[in-house]
Amino acid sequence: MKQIFRYMAIATFALYAGNLSAQNLSSAYFLDGFAQGHELNPAKDYDRKGYFGFPLSNINVGVKGNLSLTDVLYKNPDPTGKKLVTYMHPSISYDEVMGNISKNNKLLSDFRIELVSVGFRGFKGYNTITLGLRGNVGANIPKEFFDLTKQLSNKDYELNGLKATASTYAELGLGHSHQVTDAWRIGGKIKFLVGGAYANMQMDNLSLKLQDPNQWRATANATMEVGVKGFTWGEPEIKQYNDPSQGTYKQVDFDNIDVKSPGPNGFGLGFDLGAEWDLEKEFGVKGLKASIALLDLGFIHWKRVSMAKNNGDEFIFDGFDDIKVKDGNGKTFEEQSDNIGDRLTDMYRIQAQPGTTSKTRSLGATLNVGVEYALPSYRHLKFGFLSTTRIQGNYSWNEERFAVTVSPAKMFEVAANFGAGTLGCNIGWIINFHPRGFNLFLGSDHCIGKFSKQWAPLRSNYDFCMGINYPIGKSRIPKKAE
Repeated sequence: MKQIFRYMAIATFALYAGNLSAQNLSSAYFLDGFAQGHELNPAKDYDRKGYFGFPLSNINVGVKGNLSLTDVLYKNPDPTGKKLVTYMHPSISYDEVMGNISKNNKLLSDFRIELVSVGFRGFKGYNTITLGLRGNVGANIPKEFFDLTKQLSNKDYELNGLKATASTYAELGLGHSHQVTDAWRIGGKIKFLVGGAYANMQMDNLSLKLQDPNQWRATANATMEVGVKGFTWGEPEIKQYNDPSQGTYKQVDFDNIDVKSPGPNGFGLGFDLGAEWDLEKEFGVKGLKASIALLDLGFIHWKRVSMAKNNGDEFIFDGFDDIKVKDGNGKTFEEQSDNIGDRLTDMYRIQAQPGTTSKTRSLGATLNVGVEYALPSYRHLKFGFLSTTRIQGNYSWNEERFAVTVSPAKMFEVAANFGAGTLGCNIGWIINFHPRGFNLFLGSDHCIGKFSKQWAPLRSNYDFCMGINYPIGKSRIPKKAE
């Protein structure tokens, strides 16, 4: 649990180290021969009789965010130094750091692994069955946090919006789409969800009044929820007030938390809805289509949720020290980041609450709106525009993507695109190889770019998607343009 505090203190390192992100491969939205198209819009048809995939049908991993590694780690200004230093290093100017930081800094992670995926025709339409694992991690770090930890001036600070969330669950999806009229196709999917683990942290209303360079008078509100079967807070840590006459108090010791016999801890429902509109058949505009989809509209009811919070009382806090990755004192970066986590723990003074409760949490919904135009003289070359909006409170984001898709042969499709939005600009691509009986796709919505010497990505937007499926029947894509 201390790792969550480290997200706030060191911004992005835990996400770069191992957490993964990406929801669906948007670069594949306009492909005709993409077996997993129903994940992007449940109304989408497939160019074969069906397909099946096991066990690597669709794997999607990566990271999203508007805070990059280069925003929090800098080259050591000491010419004899070989290691990077954090933004808190005294040789890195305040103006340089704050010029790189956004008002709200988001770090987001969704992973999808489909274990089984099947598509087939029947019931007057196209049907899909999927079984997979889903998960997400999100953190929101306001700009004021970097101001506080960098400058440490003799002034009052008001800090709100330090938040982090995470959940994992299994998903069984049953989908169906069919042609309503020549111009309209609709589809839907119902998802049965089994919750595995859930955590949510909100650290609000932090007020700091500096009395002297080493002492802060602080008031803070913090709440933590952990929905994991068998979870316990363990023995609390006994701390002494700065004024010895006040005695001692208890707070959660994150080194003592434990999980025994974990298992399913929640159940829920989700829905995907979609529609496609062929404007050529409706109005005679050759090659023009539009589509819309609302994905992951639903909830999970978590059965056993352990709570911890503080009481919001004013107290004395000693403040932060400047932290460097390697400053000659023999401490490693890991040890120093632990120190920041310990200080945040002391500042918020979170105390475990007795018993457990239940919580119902909504899923992060995604809205896709697309328009595509195929050249009348060569229908295998298409241009597309896709708007994607994630609706998830503090972790919401939006992205517009312009794409070019070409299918030079029935068994081969390739697409390239450029996207821009809340989390910055990116370049995406996909290669989809689908001869009879076999389908392999590789792609990315956010090219990974450069690495540091420590092999950490310098950008906070990167992902990779791949999958192997086995189509049934011949492709219905025509060999030549109409």
